Amino acid sequence: MVQLRNLLIVIVAVEVIGMSSIDRGISFVASQLQAAQPKTVPGNRKPKQKKKAEPAVHAPLRSQQIAKIDASTRKAALASAARIDELIDANLLKHQVSPNTPTSDEQFLRRIYLEIVGTIPTLQQTRAFLTSPDHEKRSRLIDSLLSQEGYSSNFYNYWADILRLKDGQIANNVPGRPYCEWVKVSLEMNMPYDKFVYEMLTAEGKIWDDPAAGYILRDSGMPLDAMNNTVRVFLGTQIGCAQCHNHPFDRWTQKEFYEMAAFTFGTTTRRGAGDKKFGGGNVVNKLRTDLKKVDPKFDGGGKYNRLLVSNLAEVYDRPAKLQLPHDYQYDDAKPKQAVDPKTIFEPQAKLEKDEPPRIAFARWLTSAENPRFGKTIANRLWKKSFGVGLIEPIDDIKDDSQPENPELMEFLTAEMVRVKFDLKEYLRIIYNTKAYQREAAHAEVNPGDEFHFPGPILRRMTAEQVWDSFITLAAYKPNEYQAEPASVEAKLVNIDLATATADLVYKRDQQLRSAELRKTREARDKDHSYKGTLLVRASELPSPRPPGHFLRQFGQSDRESIEASSVDGSVPQVLQMFNGPITHMLLEPTSVLCKNVFVDKSPEARVDIVFLSILARKPSAEERQAALGEVKAHGDAGYGNVVWALVNTREFLFIQ
Repeated sequence: MVQLRNLLIVIVAVEVIGMSSIDRGISFVASQLQAAQPKTVPGNRKPKQKKKAEPAVHAPLRSQQIAKIDASTRKAALASAARIDELIDANLLKHQVSPNTPTSDEQFLRRIYLEIVGTIPTLQQTRAFLTSPDHEKRSRLIDSLLSQEGYSSNFYNYWADILRLKDGQIANNVPGRPYCEWVKVSLEMNMPYDKFVYEMLTAEGKIWDDPAAGYILRDSGMPLDAMNNTVRVFLGTQIGCAQCHNHPFDRWTQKEFYEMAAFTFGTTTRRGAGDKKFGGGNVVNKLRTDLKKVDPKFDGGGKYNRLLVSNLAEVYDRPAKLQLPHDYQYDDAKPKQAVDPKTIFEPQAKLEKDEPPRIAFARWLTSAENPRFGKTIANRLWKKSFGVGLIEPIDDIKDDSQPENPELMEFLTAEMVRVKFDLKEYLRIIYNTKAYQREAAHAEVNPGDEFHFPGPILRRMTAEQVWDSFITLAAYKPNEYQAEPASVEAKLVNIDLATATADLVYKRDQQLRSAELRKTREARDKDHSYKGTLLVRASELPSPRPPGHFLRQFGQSDRESIEASSVDGSVPQVLQMFNGPITHMLLEPTSVLCKNVFVDKSPEARVDIVFLSILARKPSAEERQAALGEVKAHGDAGYGNVVWALVNTREFLFIQ
C-alpha cells in the first residue's frame, strides 16, 4: 500500500509540475520519494580499473567509416533553408498564423541532440554550447552532430521501426542480425537513399553473403504482401486493398496490383533440399543421416537446423508468371490469366534483355524521375523533424492528396533530388531553418487538422531516446560499445551445402555452442551491465526487446508491423520511472551524473549541475531554492531526490 500511495503521489505531482517548470512540485515530490531513496549518495569511489582488450573476434567492424558532413556545401544548405523559411512564412501570413518565438539556446541544444544523435547532451557538451560566444554555433553544432556516430545509432532506431528490423529469426532459422548490421553500416557511411533502397530490392544470395537480402527475406513466402509493404514504405502509397478487389478508396485496381507484383513474383527466398545446385538428392536428409554417425546422440531432429535449414534460405530469381486469382471478377481480364509486369506510375519501368524483372522494378522505383520516391522520403523526414508531414498520412498518399503547403512540398522534393538523396544533407537544410528553430507548438494536431508549421509540434521522446538519455546520464562513453559483429557467427553458420560434410557441420555446431565463446560474450556484457541490465545504446541491444523491458514498456514495437512504435503514456512507464533500475542507476556512486555532482563542493553549484545534466538549463530562482531546501533537509540524499523529481517531469520526457 505504501508503494501504491507513493506512486499516486508521483503521478499527481508530475501533472502539477507541467511542461516547463518544477517550481511547485520539486520539494513535494522529493520529500515523498525520500523513503525509497538510498540514505546516502557517496561520490568518492574510484572508477573501476580498465579491463584488458577484448579478443579480436569481438573487435567492432563498424564506426570506422563515419561519413562527415561536407563543409563545402554549407552555403548552399543555408540558402535552401532560407528559401524554406520564405515559403513557410508566406503560408503563415496567408492563414493569419503567427510564427512561434525562436527557441532559447537551452531548448535548441536539447532538441537538436535528441533529433540527430538520439540522446540529451552531456554536462560538458551543454556547458560548451551555452557558454560559446560563436554566433554561428547552432549551425556548427548541426554539422558536428550529423558527422558523429550517434547519428547512425539514432536513425537506425528510426529505420528499424519502418523496416521491421529484428535480430532474431526473420525466416526459417535465418537470423536478421547481418541485415540489421548492414543497415547500421549504410547509415554510418551515409549511403545515398536511392542506393540504400536499390541494394535491398536487388540483393541476392544468402544473408551472410549479401546482408541486404534480409529485406526480401523479411517477407519470405509472401510475395504479394511484400510488394504492398515496398510500395507503402518507399512510395508512400497503400495498394494492399487491391490485392483482393479494386481499391475502394483509391484508383488502384486489382489487376494493377497484380501487374506490380509480377515484377517480384519470380524472386524466391528458399531453395529446396533437392535443388540441382546441391547435386541432386535431398542434401539435408543425407547430411542428417551422416551426422548420426558423427554424433551418436543425434536423433535426426532439429539440432543442426541452424546449419542445415538456414543455408537453404537464399534470394534468387527464376522465371515465373503471376496469375490473377481464380475468383477474379472484373471485366478487364479473366480468372487465372497471366499478367505482365507494369508499374502504377509513369514513366514505365524498362526491362532490359535477360535481366530479372525486379532489377527493372528497383531501377524504376528509386529513379529521380519517379513522382513518388523523392516526395515520400522528403515528406517522411519532414515529419520526423516537425512531428507532422506536409502530406498526412505519410504512407497513404493518393493522387488527390494535397500538401498543406504545395509549393514547399515541391521545393523539398526537388531538394532531395538536388542533393542526390543525401539524407544528412537534406536534414542539415531542415535543421538550419528558422522554422525548425522556433519554440514547439503545444496544440494537439489530430488527423485531418491543418498545421501550418509555426514551429515543430511538442513531442514525447521515443522509447529509444528516453533509454539512451538515461544511458548518457549513467554510463561513460556509451557509444564505444557495439554489438558483436554478425560476421563472427556468419563465418560459422554459412556453409555450402553442395560440398559440406557431416564432420564440418558437427565441428561448426560445436564452435557455435562453445562454452568459451559464450562466457567471453557474457563477460563482455557484464562489464556494461547494471543489475543484469545491459547499459548500452538502444541500437546495440538485441531487438526488439522482450515484453517487460524498459524499451518495450515505453513503446518500442514488436517489429511485426510497419511503424508500430508508440509514444503514449502508461502505468508501467510510471512504475518504471518511479522505482525501476534505470532511474536507480543514476544514483549509483559510479554513474556519470553522480560523479559530476560531487566534483563540486558548493550546494548551489551541485544543483546547477543536476539541472544542466538533465534539462540542459540552470534552475530558476524558485527551483534553486526548492532544491537547496531538499539538500538542507536530507543531506547528500537530497541531490538524489532532486534528480528523481526532474526525470519524472514532462520537461525531461518531452522534446521542447
